[in-house]
Amino acid sequence: MNLTKKFYSFSGHETFPLRVAWLPKAVAAVSRGQDPFSNPRNGMRILGLGKNMVTALQCWSEYFGVIERAEGRLKVTEFGEIIFGASGTDPFLEDRRTLWLLHWQASTNTSGTFFAWHWIVNLCQEPEFAMSEALEAFQAESDAYARPLSLVTLRQHLDVFLRTYVASERMGNQIPEDTLDSPLSSLGFIRRLGERRGERGRDPLFLIDVRRKNSISNDLFRFCLHDWWNRFAKHEETVLFSDVAFGRCSPGRVFRMPETEIRDRLAHLSQEKPDEFIVLEGANQRMIRRLSPTNDLNMLLPEAFGRHA
Repeated sequence: MNLTKKFYSFSGHETFPLRVAWLPKAVAAVSRGQDPFSNPRNGMRILGLGKNMVTALQCWSEYFGVIERAEGRLKVTEFGEIIFGASGTDPFLEDRRTLWLLHWQASTNTSGTFFAWHWIVNLCQEPEFAMSEALEAFQAESDAYARPLSLVTLRQHLDVFLRTYVASERMGNQIPEDTLDSPLSSLGFIRRLGERRGERGRDPLFLIDVRRKNSISNDLFRFCLHDWWNRFAKHEETVLFSDVAFGRCSPGRVFRMPETEIRDRLAHLSQEKPDEFIVLEGANQRMIRRLSPTNDLNMLLPEAFGRHA
């Protein structure tokens, strides 16, 4: 048994959530053969961003899986090329399915995982949570490390996560850059629920959207199901329905889909793609068998993904 503890990241984003134009900028620069990240000052000129924003963009480009460093050189990943390349499916982040894909990429990232995504996706069981509860979970994780992090660092990490998903409240005359929401905030995946009175004053409350996700197409669900299976159940030909609905980094868990929606989508897949999936009904449990494994990212291309040119 491997008892090695997995350590999570709490910093690297420089307290900046993702901005709408950032990933296309990064992909465009790297596609031109430029490296905007090795030298921040050079990156400021190439990207038109401040020094800390350049560092943040490098973090997000890698975390969302659009850019990677291979053999000492930056390159656009196949995923990044399909979405944001010169002939990409959604270079300006105008399709909600792309935003769900980015949410999927971040929530299933297993390399240098940010703890905020791990906590909200895999550990937070209830749809409602308070900021104090999240900070307590962050503190408990940090306290297990050889060098625990400060409460300020933990709070900043939580704040970045919330600003990634929760639309800001416009107040007064603000600097334009400070009013730009993360593109993922338009998903409505997390919203403010109000606040409660705590021992230390007002405690903000947040709600995760656990309703049906009509903006997630069946083609997108199919891609994510294959991706999850390849990475988290790759040696299994058959999995339990509960694994797909509630398992670690599963489509049902990451998207917070109701159990009935998962059931409907799997039934649809088994009818539309009978060469790939079959639903098995047992006496006490439902299972899904995958007949044709694939990790083909071409499933995201317009002709396969249901996008209209």
